[in-house]
Amino acid sequence: MAKVSVCMDEKDDSQIEIESGCSKLDNNFSHEKDSEINRRQPDNKIKVQLKWENVSYAIEKRDEISAILKGVSGVANPGELLAIMGSSGAGKTTLLNILAGRLKSIGEIKINGTVSINGTNIKDINFGYYSAYVTQEDILLPTLTPRESLLFSSKLRLPGSHEDHAKRVEKILEDLRLTRVAENVIGSVTSKGLSGGERKRVCIGIELITEPLILILDEPTSGLDSYTAEIVVDLLLEQAKKGRTIITTIHQPSSGVFKKFDRLVLMSEGNIVYQGQASESRKYFAGLGYKCPKLMNPADYFMRLLHVVDRRNLSKEEREKLKILVEEYSSKEPEKQVVGSKELEHLANKTFTRPSTVLEQFWLLLKRANINSRRNPIFGRVKYLQVIVLAALLDLTYNNLGTSYSSIQDRNGVLFLLTMTAANFGNQNACLSFPSELPLFLKESKQGLYSTISYYMAKTIAELPNLIIAIFLESIILYWAIGLNNYDASKFFIFYAALLILNICGTGIGYIVGALFHTETAAMAAGPLFVIPVLLFAGQFVNVERIPIAFRWVQYISPFKYGFEAMSINEYTDLNLPCQSCDSSDCTKCDPVNDLGFHETLAESFYYNIIIVIVIRVIAYLLLWNTASRAKR
Repeated sequence: MAKVSVCMDEKDDSQIEIESGCSKLDNNFSHEKDSEINRRQPDNKIKVQLKWENVSYAIEKRDEISAILKGVSGVANPGELLAIMGSSGAGKTTLLNILAGRLKSIGEIKINGTVSINGTNIKDINFGYYSAYVTQEDILLPTLTPRESLLFSSKLRLPGSHEDHAKRVEKILEDLRLTRVAENVIGSVTSKGLSGGERKRVCIGIELITEPLILILDEPTSGLDSYTAEIVVDLLLEQAKKGRTIITTIHQPSSGVFKKFDRLVLMSEGNIVYQGQASESRKYFAGLGYKCPKLMNPADYFMRLLHVVDRRNLSKEEREKLKILVEEYSSKEPEKQVVGSKELEHLANKTFTRPSTVLEQFWLLLKRANINSRRNPIFGRVKYLQVIVLAALLDLTYNNLGTSYSSIQDRNGVLFLLTMTAANFGNQNACLSFPSELPLFLKESKQGLYSTISYYMAKTIAELPNLIIAIFLESIILYWAIGLNNYDASKFFIFYAALLILNICGTGIGYIVGALFHTETAAMAAGPLFVIPVLLFAGQFVNVERIPIAFRWVQYISPFKYGFEAMSINEYTDLNLPCQSCDSSDCTKCDPVNDLGFHETLAESFYYNIIIVIVIRVIAYLLLWNTASRAKR
């Protein structure tokens, strides 16, 4: 849904597919009179200064008001790297999110003050056109390469031909020193891939695709060693030299990193206690009686100075120190802005021209989902391993069932085992894959890159080929080895179709669980709670005629009941089975389908199950849409 490089010597076939498969979409934009991809060049003739004035953030509850920010003001200048520092709970991340326009007053949360760029309130313009935000977490698709990630991002965000996008991507890869690993898969915590610093640079590169004039980053060096952190900061400085306004929070940087900051904001308990040139911060605090030792990292010293043990119950010493720092800062005139007002031009309310239609978004997302589906072991190797091992076990256990009376129990058992495994394998695989992709979906959806329906349809269709092949492989391995009904070829294909629909149902239930529970652990724990009730009334554990009236309705919404029913009808039709051990002259034909309490026809079982599949998928989509809508608020 941050995650030692694995080199890929040969060009991945998915890259070829991206280049060729998207040509149709590219042609839709290549004839535009003025391509935006060429228009937005940040040679940065436009300079953007960001100001915030009297910004406060409080959580108002019945009994108390918890103030996180207390009327802070400041400025970030173009061509400079502004670092915001403070101990935990100081309010630096809250301030950063307000500056990025990611927080709004809602319910108990009250935000006051103004944030403006070049004198224009960010609420009055499309702030996202001029700015980009890099989250602290590395939200990437681990199965893609850096080049693929940047290319897809470019095509989702901006119009232009494939050549335009490829040229822009290569420039960013070169600027961020990612060319050497451009064909390596990104990887994650559980799978080898790029290093932490390389993943962070990919995240920055994705946001640089639109050539933002303001780049806002939340602790970009978090989790990185000092050398890697310094590389990341050097790259940010290079972007600042191009005229961009760079704002970042940072937690205890090394002395080498600290020396690179242009400007510094220090915060404590929701107050700004220093704002100015980072190189002047030692001198400022020495003048207040807080002299940083000569051989000590200034960042470490400031964190110790500003640290409070319990922010809800400050000690007398902490209150006095905070009072001195706040009063001294307030009494001094804040540093004058570096850029004069004549250099700051008025910014128009512009918007991006994106691939706007659902079909165009779907085409791009389908290409990306296909690559993910092929490379993700959950969809590929694991799924095939599951069905091969299951089929082998069933072959060994139920080999050559025969047509005796005792085979009825065995046939019911193997058909219901297949029903159960279809439910659980599909559910578990979806519970693992869906939540892991959710953070990326929510991030891109919030940025308005595509609609929920485009993503959902692309993901659903991309996963079908692996599912179709895996279930066919399972059916081929076990059907004749076990000795199921081989009256004619249609028996096998009906069996295969029923089993495939059951797997699609199980996957759909997994989507519902994944949309409700946003982590793999929670989804895996909750998954059985959604499957077991509908599985219980499928007809094997209890005859449907014996189900209590209060719960009998559950069978009619159970896809596993209809799936088991379809396979049972298919199996026992045209199959001569005696009711008990008997001589050939004294036998009566059994009716196992009726004994199970099934009354629908084969066609009706398929019909009802297809309806249930559609309903399950619609519910999963609505839950995903609701999650995306809430994330945008």
